[in-house]
Amino acid sequence: MGERVWGLDIGSTGIKAVELSRTWQGYRVTNYGLLPINNEDKEGFRGKRLQGLRKIFPEGRKEKGNIIIPIASHRMMVHRVSLPFRDRKKNQQVIKFETEPLLPFPIDQVVLDFYTPEEGDNNNAAMVFAIRKEELHEQLSLMQDAGLDPESIVPEVIALFWAVKHLGQSSSTGALLDVGHEKSTMIIWREETLAQVRSIPIAGAAVSRALEQVLKIDPLESRNLKEMGRLPTAGQEAVAAVLSRMADEVQRTLMTYESGPEAQPVKNIFLTGGSAALPGVEKILSEFLKRSVDILDVDRSAPSILRDVPKIYHNVLTVALGAAFGGSVREAERINFRREEFASPQKAKKVKTRVTLLLFYVAILSILGIGAFSTNFYLKEKRYQDLKAEIRKEFLQAQPGVKKVVNEILQMKNLVREEKARVDALGGLLNANSPLEILRDLSAMIEPAWKLRVTDLLIEPDAVEVNGEADSFDTVNRLKSKLDHSTLYKEVQLKTARASSLENVIEFKFQMKRAI
Repeated sequence: MGERVWGLDIGSTGIKAVELSRTWQGYRVTNYGLLPINNEDKEGFRGKRLQGLRKIFPEGRKEKGNIIIPIASHRMMVHRVSLPFRDRKKNQQVIKFETEPLLPFPIDQVVLDFYTPEEGDNNNAAMVFAIRKEELHEQLSLMQDAGLDPESIVPEVIALFWAVKHLGQSSSTGALLDVGHEKSTMIIWREETLAQVRSIPIAGAAVSRALEQVLKIDPLESRNLKEMGRLPTAGQEAVAAVLSRMADEVQRTLMTYESGPEAQPVKNIFLTGGSAALPGVEKILSEFLKRSVDILDVDRSAPSILRDVPKIYHNVLTVALGAAFGGSVREAERINFRREEFASPQKAKKVKTRVTLLLFYVAILSILGIGAFSTNFYLKEKRYQDLKAEIRKEFLQAQPGVKKVVNEILQMKNLVREEKARVDALGGLLNANSPLEILRDLSAMIEPAWKLRVTDLLIEPDAVEVNGEADSFDTVNRLKSKLDHSTLYKEVQLKTARASSLENVIEFKFQMKRAI
């Protein structure tokens, strides 16, 4: 997540907003807003929410960072379907047809998206979330009046699951109960996968109404009670009665999940939400459910994320925090109701800008490529001309008498051919059997210190005879040794080696069979 992301939770009793940024130390909440709203005045409720949004986002669309809004769970329709493809884009095209028989409304009246777990054997099983278009239109209308354009609208249960994953609680089977004012939302996960969701119509408001009826305590005052022991017996019984009904609904949800073929026992249940701090709620639920029930401790799971936020607000901001984590979720698990006619103009503008930038980069690279090709061609052409000038220079040095130069290489080849023909007329310079080569080889064998004279050389097609005079027998033997090592002959015989009538003169005769 390279930029800041806002999670915006618009509830029945207040607006909660969290700005999440990613630093070199990890995720961190860099800004937050919490504005309570009295929902008893139904006519002015929308105006109060609008005022609250303008306080949190005074600059409207000029505010930096994406905005992700969760929709309350009791406004969602949730169904499980088996999708035909493993590719998410292909499933997006058929999801309406797969879900239409399960919906209580015509398919053209809803917007839907689906959640599938990460890659695995059962990734074709999906949890489909649907919302009526009029609900979505109402939400976006409020955003538009506030000058905001949220990039994503997601189910509340998905935001809670994102929070659980990023707080490191989703590695094993567990459950989270978000206790709000009007309803409670429950999710169950198994090994990094969302497995069960449910909206329970029992929450903090029921406790407040029970206390108000029994003890005549103002609802606002009842929310500030932190300990069951501060309530008289009648108040404790009233709270316990409401929480027992909540526990019954939670137990039914757990039994439904745990009766599944791949389910595992849920041992730990975490509490969060604005009403999670009601007096004795975790203790009473733990006694009813016979399971461990604890308030979700964000500080213990991820101490750096909410370190600048007072601890009393941590559980109130959980949904907003989870929504903000949506900016870093993998594409395979990302959900967004802003589709079709509800698609975000801001996102479309970003896509258009991105495409424009890509086209610009392509154009720049093309220009650079053409420039590099032209430069390379120019350099090659220049090297070619320099080489041609060097060849002409060498040609003129070899043949200074040439008056006209047309093609240096061709003319040089012709001259070489003429010289070769001239040499071949003398027996051939490169022919090992030619007389010139035999004489050259014999001359190379005779050392300057020797006193030796060749008087007669007879060359036949298959033999050579050499007659001569030397100053000693040693000189004759040394000459024979060298002839034996010559590649021109396959056999060398010393036919005659005798002293001449002249003093210090040895006459010799060699006969050699030529190598073929």
